Amino acid sequence: MQDGALGPLVERAAAGDEAAFAEIFRRTRADVGRVCRRLLGPGPAAEDAASEVFLRARRSLAGFDRDRPFGPWLLAIASHHCIDLLRRRRTETRLFSSDELADCDLADPAPSPLRRVAGAERRAEVLEAVEGLPEKYRLPLVLRYWSELDYADIADVLGVERSQVATLVYRAKRRLRERLGSGEERP
Repeated sequence: MQDGALGPLVERAAAGDEAAFAEIFRRTRADVGRVCRRLLGPGPAAEDAASEVFLRARRSLAGFDRDRPFGPWLLAIASHHCIDLLRRRRTETRLFSSDELADCDLADPAPSPLRRVAGAERRAEVLEAVEGLPEKYRLPLVLRYWSELDYADIADVLGVERSQVATLVYRAKRRLRERLGSGEERP
């Protein structure tokens, strides 16, 4: 996400230029979609979340601080929204019996297109390992390496201290190494 090129578009969009916001959407939708898929898993839930992120960004654009980079701001909206959805999922899981939950699909169980790409076996293995991490480790890892947020922004998103973010990211990477084995290249 290139913030420098988005600056004039953000100014115009904040002033009500719908074409400028449409261009922002075109340039950033892949990044927002990636964050939503990493946090929620592949499927309709991630697609719906990405759409909602842009609606929220459009409504909040007038209050956007122009001194901050736009990309991290937009990805923070995506992260917050997805984390809220995950919390809601956990609440619903506690409220409803497992029989009721079995009848509805919370996530698409089909493998993502990335896993089906023949030449991306190792990448698919890493993504699978990331998805298998407990949520408390997966979220900071995704926010750091896929959303490219710094530790202070991650702390704001997750509502924890900055020092906790460093610990969580360290532990997430350690668990990933354990899940992936020795980390040696395969022949």
